[in-house]
Amino acid sequence: MMTNVPKVIVKNMFTPSFKNLNNKYKTQSQIHDATMNMFDYYASEKKKAFFMLDYFSGKIGKDKEMNIIFENGEYATKDEIEKRKKKYEKYIENSNIYKLVISFPKNYLEENVDIKKLEKDLAKHIIPMFLKKCGFDDVKNMSYQFSLHTNTEHLHFHLSFAEKGPNFKRTNNKELVYRHAGKLDQKELGFLKNEIEHYIHKEKVFTPLLKETNEEIEKLKKYFNPKERNFLLRDKNDILLEEKIIKLGELISEKKINQNNRIKFNSIKNKEIRNLTNEIKRHIFSKKDSEFKNDYENFKNSLNKINHYFSTISESNNIKSFDNSLIKNKEKYFDNYVLNAIVNHANYRNKNPKLSENELLQEVIYKNHKKNIKQNRTSILINALSSNIRRQQFKNKYQIKQAVKDINEELEEAQYEFDKLFNVNKEYS
Repeated sequence: MMTNVPKVIVKNMFTPSFKNLNNKYKTQSQIHDATMNMFDYYASEKKKAFFMLDYFSGKIGKDKEMNIIFENGEYATKDEIEKRKKKYEKYIENSNIYKLVISFPKNYLEENVDIKKLEKDLAKHIIPMFLKKCGFDDVKNMSYQFSLHTNTEHLHFHLSFAEKGPNFKRTNNKELVYRHAGKLDQKELGFLKNEIEHYIHKEKVFTPLLKETNEEIEKLKKYFNPKERNFLLRDKNDILLEEKIIKLGELISEKKINQNNRIKFNSIKNKEIRNLTNEIKRHIFSKKDSEFKNDYENFKNSLNKINHYFSTISESNNIKSFDNSLIKNKEKYFDNYVLNAIVNHANYRNKNPKLSENELLQEVIYKNHKKNIKQNRTSILINALSSNIRRQQFKNKYQIKQAVKDINEELEEAQYEFDKLFNVNKEYS
């Protein structure tokens, strides 16, 4: 059970619209007065936070800006506040006025964040994301304002917002309506708390973690780049992988999958191609004690660090769940990169079947073995190389013997699956 003292506390209140009168607000006059007084309370000069820059610039007591910030992240003037009051006289006919108080432990903001930068990000990024989370369709169809108050030892923001017009996504209904419920649920409030605390620790903790993860992804991508020396899809020692890639290329050609342009795996509908591509991916990822395996583990560890970071933030606010979409998106991005690399390499190999002598001999062994599983490797090679057509594909006897010797060495070092595939006597020429 989580018993942490929350770093961010959010309280939710609301003033109902004229159409949602309740026991507390029984008349339209009460709603009107509460809304207009809200602006005066937010903008109170006595509760404004003053900064050293304001002091040295002589700005204190001389500026026209009031202690209230609108959607653009700027402090509003008295004239702008009066204009907004008139707009809210219209909004309150149909829209609830949602009100929140966001407070922090003593000295928490001052010690961890640039408050003015936080105000900018609240206006332009955090609040818009929060409104989306609350089910509002278009942030431009919302009006919101907030103010930082310093009249208590715990700094706190007052935030309020309203719908300019019908802007709420009702479940299973495309039609936008005004949101009727004035109380926000714990998931919505929890999202806001987590986003604010994430912002506070983002630069010092999260950004280095994200940089590490991105570097790990770039390192992994090199294994699937044909221009890199450690290109995994051209592993001459892995005949099983080669056979799967050859088969995939033939399927792509047979089904005429986007032959002229780069193929996107997610656009492929053919089930056999999708299954084989994923099979190749699993085959590569299942290899043990490889450099790629170690780098992939490093990538997974970096994701675990990010997961722990967000988990810690949620726990600090006594929230049981958190948004792990970033982690899923990173995994999905790399997964798609690999799948795209596989189908495009298979397609390229099918259209450019230029194999080395060793590779050609490997393919001969495999395909002839499938036709007659009782033949051993020596018989397969003798029969295959006895034809005039096949002999013409090799330059001289020395190269043939060298290729056979290389294959024998590879077979000797192969894994259990390889031996099982060629379940034959250990007879070499």
